[in-house]
Amino acid sequence: MKKFSSLLLYAATCLVCSSCATIFCGSRAKVTFNSNVPVESATLTIDGQKHTHVSFPYRTKIKRGFRKTEVTAEASGYEKTNLTVYKNFNAASLLNILLGGLIGLGVDAATGAMMKPDEDYYLIQFTPVPKAETAESDQ
Repeated sequence: MKKFSSLLLYAATCLVCSSCATIFCGSRAKVTFNSNVPVESATLTIDGQKHTHVSFPYRTKIKRGFRKTEVTAEASGYEKTNLTVYKNFNAASLLNILLGGLIGLGVDAATGAMMKPDEDYYLIQFTPVPKAETAESDQ
């Protein structure tokens, strides 16, 4: 009976602690975007989703996962700027191996929680539009 209760406790622990990265970190990560110049209002397009009327610093959540995240920043008087958010391995998913949760590894991989952005702070380098181009577009 004692072995059975120990086995039951082990099984319950594995079920509760499976997919550790998903439980502890979630499938989205918080990142902050800032600008090298004061911008009143900008538009950020993050993996195709537009965020309008953005003021900096701007904190948002992006998807975890195996794909890099593409960010495009646009502001009046500045050239369009592209930024790539690369992903790294999330060490929290190693808890699955220690706790015997192979199912948890699969859940972490499926939800993307196994990966995380390589940084949590990104500086967007805006470049002013040259005056000649600005004058031509006004005509």
